[in-house]
Amino acid sequence: MKVTKKISQDANPAVLGTSLVAGLGVVLAVTALAVGVIQGDTQATGLLLAAGLLLFILGVVGWFGLVQPHKHFDDINVPAPDEHHHEAHHDEHAIEPAARAEAVQH
Repeated sequence: MKVTKKISQDANPAVLGTSLVAGLGVVLAVTALAVGVIQGDTQATGLLLAAGLLLFILGVVGWFGLVQPHKHFDDINVPAPDEHHHEAHHDEHAIEPAARAEAVQH
């Protein structure tokens, strides 16, 4: 099973793309703030911050439009499906208490 199927119900590559756009927006905004603190250039910092915030908003809106998490939420009253096979346990796989286990010496 691929990792993307384990962590996401939607294997659409556009979901990853919109997430990366939002992440790039955050990186640009934080970089703009860091450069603004160091250099104090307000015009370039403001433009870079605005571009980062715009990319973040576009990424979040695009992701929200593709994934639509408000339609696919977990119901806390319904148990999650279990991936383990619940077969009857056999005696050969049973755990024995330490008092009944035989000690093997080499």
